[in-house]
Amino acid sequence: METRIYSNSTKYSIKEILLKSLKGYRSSFHLAKQLARRDITSQHRQSIFGIFWVILPVIMNAMVWIFLQSSGTIQLTPTNIPYPLFALVGTAIWSIFGECLNMPMGTINGNRGIITKINFEKEALISLGLIKIGFNFLIKLTMILFFILYFQVIPATSMLLFLPFLFLVMLFFISIGIIISPIGILYNDISKFIPIGLQLLMYITPVLYVIPKSGLMHAIMKINPLSYIITDIRNTLTGMPIENGFFWLGFLVVTLFLSLIAMVVYRVSMPIITERMSA
Repeated sequence: METRIYSNSTKYSIKEILLKSLKGYRSSFHLAKQLARRDITSQHRQSIFGIFWVILPVIMNAMVWIFLQSSGTIQLTPTNIPYPLFALVGTAIWSIFGECLNMPMGTINGNRGIITKINFEKEALISLGLIKIGFNFLIKLTMILFFILYFQVIPATSMLLFLPFLFLVMLFFISIGIIISPIGILYNDISKFIPIGLQLLMYITPVLYVIPKSGLMHAIMKINPLSYIITDIRNTLTGMPIENGFFWLGFLVVTLFLSLIAMVVYRVSMPIITERMSA
């Protein structure tokens, strides 16, 4: 049995913390898989539609905009691909972003019982969340591929960049979620604000409509980095060229830096969070 020695030292070595964090992810992955299997099974056990609930919100959200656009209720700038496919792909990708951002706080809050009663590497909770996100992602990807085939969109070589781009953005949002999770666990306001903030961000990001050629919305979307992200990820799936190649180089650097910060924040804050939960 491993022997652990706890001390009251407040000195932290970033390198040591990162190494312990990596070790924590590796040693706790089996536990994460067991917990993920439990959660996914219980989530769909008492449901008639089962995994369909994963894509239902995406389809319903897109259908509202498809109806508004097709009925002439709103006038949108023409898209390079059929608008229903444009909206479905956009909302599916956006929902993945939201899942990643909410995952750290949701997983920690959802496992308060075992956090306070069982001593284990808390990185298992992040791995648990990643497995569940991966499960939902495969379902949404299947839906997207179905509609791409239905609308007979011919993929291009840019499709090879879909997964690298998407995984990079998922890492970005998960890192943000981890960094804010210590505050979010203590104050529920954070978790309540995230859906509102994401809803607002969606309307100033080309999720459901392209960037206008001029006007205030054009200016807002141009300074919104999420515009470049959603546009290029959708382009990789729908046979369109990458428009913001240099942006991704900078985004890669920022994301890797954020992920390191997130690993440190999580490793340092979880003992404190566990203590607060036990109080």
